[in-house]
Amino acid sequence: MSDIIAPAPAGNGPWRLLVLDRDPDDPRWIIATVALPEDVRPAVLDVGGSSGWEGAGRWPAERVGRSVGLAGLHDPLAWTIREGRTP
Repeated sequence: MSDIIAPAPAGNGPWRLLVLDRDPDDPRWIIATVALPEDVRPAVLDVGGSSGWEGAGRWPAERVGRSVGLAGLHDPLAWTIREGRTP
């Protein structure tokens, strides 16, 4: 595993996310489940809100054990789903 990968955050998951892909030609809602703590990585953002992390494709490839391609979402929004709780 690469030395650029920080330790996983506390907790043991699973985590569920609701993602809105705001593509005007094909808007969609996506529910994603993250089961393993190792599949969550802390991000360090600059003042503009960008991670500027060139390893964005390398980290998932290391996690799944093969090469991957990344397809961007159009201006996404995401929320954590907290089952059994109200905001």
